[in-house]
Amino acid sequence: MLSLLKLEWLKVKNYRAFWIFLALYIIALFSINYIAFQFQGEIKKNNVPVNIFPYDFPAVYQTIAWVSSWLLYFPGMLMILVITNEYNYKTHRQNIIDGLTRQQFVAAKILFGVLIALITTLSCFLIALYFGNDFSGTVSFDGIQYIGYGFIQSLCYLFFAMILALLMRRSGLAMAVFFLYGLVFEQLIGGVIDSKILNNRITTRFYFPLEASDVLIPITFGKDVIYKDAPSQTVLLIVCLVYISLFAFLSFRKFQTDDL
Repeated sequence: MLSLLKLEWLKVKNYRAFWIFLALYIIALFSINYIAFQFQGEIKKNNVPVNIFPYDFPAVYQTIAWVSSWLLYFPGMLMILVITNEYNYKTHRQNIIDGLTRQQFVAAKILFGVLIALITTLSCFLIALYFGNDFSGTVSFDGIQYIGYGFIQSLCYLFFAMILALLMRRSGLAMAVFFLYGLVFEQLIGGVIDSKILNNRITTRFYFPLEASDVLIPITFGKDVIYKDAPSQTVLLIVCLVYISLFAFLSFRKFQTDDL
């Protein structure tokens, strides 16, 4: 495992795009929350009545995780670039020639994805602690489960990006599908199925990979108002884990049967 991660590290340590996309995610995550945090401070200073402050414990964990969900396209693009570069520079062939098995090659990418998900999760956790402590002057771990949900959500995005990269082999095409599917097609396909086939008896979009991971972290703080008809978080968590496992399995199968 460590040898595979070391191999991935050697590939990305001098790769400028890797550091740019990773930095963009962290900077954007902190900056967006900083602006909202300052706005919250003004609300408190003017004694505006609110039910809950989003940057106070325990809501801060949910707030940071929800903001992060909008930025996971950066790590996803990073995953696509790292994998498609293997095809562009033929390093995937060289790895196999040098003795790496096809399973080890894909396992290295999966480990890389898990590592990136851990980095995004740790960033959310530290930023949540910073703003929560700054606002309340204390530290609490109530609500920290949303940081864990953020990790699952990151894996969904990263592993979906991985299978797209392996299928399409071209960064531009894979990124276009990644964005369009997440922002447009998932909602569109789900809406057509619900209205034209199921007559709105069930909301199928909640069972699509990216939507399930998004709804896992509600848009509201404390009460899931927007997604009133959404499945329970237990069901959504199971759906996400099934998709993560499916994407990993398909990645193994795709590369195993590929003509290199």
